[in-house]
Amino acid sequence: MFKPLKSHMISHTRKKPFSCQECDKSFIHKGDLRRHIRTHTGEKPFSCQECDKSFSLIHVSNLKTHMRTHTGEKPFCCQVFS
Repeated sequence: MFKPLKSHMISHTRKKPFSCQECDKSFIHKGDLRRHIRTHTGEKPFSCQECDKSFSLIHVSNLKTHMRTHTGEKPFCCQVFS
């Protein structure tokens, strides 16, 4: 069985075979557990190329928001105080 299909099928069983040893959380996917463990270890493996600020998770939207501190871009305009 292909890995994505196997993962999908597990979601129907509601089983969460990957458990955190530090707390009671469990996860369907091993990668989700690895990301969660960073909340306990404080590991921040991703960093901004401009200022070396570190992040534990990297999401495109979070990175874009952070990069605005360097570019000065302000994509949203207040309709009251513009």
